[in-house]
Amino acid sequence: MQAIVQLRGEVNIDGDIVDTLEMLNLHRVNHCALVPETDAYRGMITKVNDFVAHGEPSVEVVETLLETRGEPAEGTVDVDDEWVAENTDYDDVAGLAAALVDEETTLSDAGLAPVLRLHPPRGGHEGLKKPASDGGQIGKHTTEQIDDLLTSMR
Repeated sequence: MQAIVQLRGEVNIDGDIVDTLEMLNLHRVNHCALVPETDAYRGMITKVNDFVAHGEPSVEVVETLLETRGEPAEGTVDVDDEWVAENTDYDDVAGLAAALVDEETTLSDAGLAPVLRLHPPRGGHEGLKKPASDGGQIGKHTTEQIDDLLTSMR
């Protein structure tokens, strides 16, 4: 599974890239989508690489994101172990997070909104014009780098 976070806005960019961001359910800056690793999604991620940060998050970070930023598709209740047990096939948030990382389910299938609306990173971005390999935050991240980014945006 890949976590994709839109970091740059859509002003003055090609329409094809805007369409691809919409297909990934990324409609605003600081939104995060969790997508499976398929060839179609890999191609979309490659196309929007200069506007997003992406990588494979750990189960612990996905669990934290679900507890703090997860929203049910209907209603305005908190996503906790009780809600997950009542509305999904999983017993707790940790089980749902593990299933998401293992690509056994999706946020929509679990009754959650397909996007996680994140907070801007605490401490600020490390650079939105350079790739992660050069010290920035755009592009492909290792598991540790994407975990750090998502934790700072929780």
